[in-house]
Amino acid sequence: MASIRKRTKKDGTSSYMVLWRDPKSHEQQGITVASETEAETLKRLLDANGQSFEIAQHAILSNEARIPTVAEVVQEHIDLLIRPSSGTTRTYQVMLDLHIRNIIGHIPVDKLDYRHLNQWAKSMMAKGKAPKTIHNVHGLISAAMNTAEQLGYITRNPCRGVQLPRIDKAEDEAMFLTHTEFNMILEVMGERYKTFTNFLVMTGTRFGEATALKVTDVDLLSKPPTARINKAWKRDGQSKYYIGATKTGAGKRTIGLNPALVDLLIPLVASRPSDELLFTTPKGERIVHKLFWHHYWIPAVKAAQSHGLTKSPRIHDLRHTHASWLIQDGLSLFTISRRLGHASIRTTEQVYGHLMPEALQAGADATQRSISGFAR
Repeated sequence: MASIRKRTKKDGTSSYMVLWRDPKSHEQQGITVASETEAETLKRLLDANGQSFEIAQHAILSNEARIPTVAEVVQEHIDLLIRPSSGTTRTYQVMLDLHIRNIIGHIPVDKLDYRHLNQWAKSMMAKGKAPKTIHNVHGLISAAMNTAEQLGYITRNPCRGVQLPRIDKAEDEAMFLTHTEFNMILEVMGERYKTFTNFLVMTGTRFGEATALKVTDVDLLSKPPTARINKAWKRDGQSKYYIGATKTGAGKRTIGLNPALVDLLIPLVASRPSDELLFTTPKGERIVHKLFWHHYWIPAVKAAQSHGLTKSPRIHDLRHTHASWLIQDGLSLFTISRRLGHASIRTTEQVYGHLMPEALQAGADATQRSISGFAR
């Protein structure tokens, strides 16, 4: 039986050596290939042909002459990716296996067209898949077709122009709390996590960013005091958590801290090692979103609702709330975009532009002018 030996290079990339014993000389042979897929293919051919490299090589060359299928191209695209984390690669692999391989994966890539992709989208909708999921999987297919173009399999990406189900705009899902509504939740929040909850609403950081902060990332003596956001919790290929880069390059930012928040953070920073997490559980471990949501956030929201709160906010709505407070205070969308770590000010405008006071007033003034000719 042939075997595969994975080798991690100094630059973090991997190569794969396929080892087998020559059937004539009985000596061990080996060859290094760039991807796991190539290694698995060669191993399978060697095992099927009595460990004869000549026969395996002929089969590979013959196979290369045919046009690959959609599933093979998407797999090759995933194998060729350089920058994604192992968690992202695993997500792409799941997309391929669950939503592509058994639907359009068998189609030769040069035969894939608008009709196939339109039917694929309809089948996803018929299965009850969320529009966001359909868009994400279509994005993977489209990226793979771009790769296919570069490799010379096709001359044009067939994903262009395909109609997909509408995704509700972010502002339709976002919920904004007034200061009074937030205080209703804060008052019944577990004492251990009141400062953490205040930090989320006063900085607009994402949950994964805030929980990845270390003591050294907070400088309460600078003018103004700051928090450096340069990392977040990620999941690897085995679904284990690790601290990695922020969601986007723009996510790396430094946030100014208001005096009230500084006062809350002083006890968390004082006399603590710089490499410790700033916010932790009572056992000193990272705060897990699911557990915090179940044991603290939901009970606090329900308790606040029993006292008159009419909304059911998510934890992420504290980020939206932070942005809405800044808008109410007159900050520009550009400043808010930088503070939130958005990749583009367009994202900020799409989510929060409708809240801008001047836009609301301008709309009202324009309406008044338009009816001035007949209104009495």
